[in-house]
Amino acid sequence: MSRVKRLSTAGILGALSVLLMFLEFPIFPFASFLKFDPSALLIIASLFLFDWKTAIFSLITKDIVFYFVKSGDLIGVSMDFVAILTFITILAFFKANINRYIKYVIGAFGVGIVMVLMNMIIIPIYFKMSFSEAAQYFGLSTWTLIITIISFNLIKFIIDAILGDLLYKRTKNFFS
Repeated sequence: MSRVKRLSTAGILGALSVLLMFLEFPIFPFASFLKFDPSALLIIASLFLFDWKTAIFSLITKDIVFYFVKSGDLIGVSMDFVAILTFITILAFFKANINRYIKYVIGAFGVGIVMVLMNMIIIPIYFKMSFSEAAQYFGLSTWTLIITIISFNLIKFIIDAILGDLLYKRTKNFFS
């Protein structure tokens, strides 16, 4: 596939994933700021169909369009970008010869750890309270909030990876 077709397809996947961002809902009602949306599945499919750089192009397209179309929330879009970038980077560069589903779990756990650290930095800025105070605000202990963030990302990225994998398997012949 030519570079132009590949980037055009990656841009379309990024734009389509914006539509999937509108299908959001909290997995854990007690931490309603953690919302699941299936948009990462198209970015993951872009990684499987093409390569890491092309998937990043899809991701950048998605987050820029979403920022201007709906969000206007630079922090939320940035958190989404870092989470998906972390996941596709782990998938792209983790070269151990293991089952792909185990890689999905490792990648999702890696995202969970990165997102805990990001939330420890961002929550005080976004909510104007410490991470511990934010946990108390949601009626949680600090450790429960940490476990919730990791669990959320495990659920989100394992689901998105499996769906992205299925989409890739259904479309790979079309793109080759």
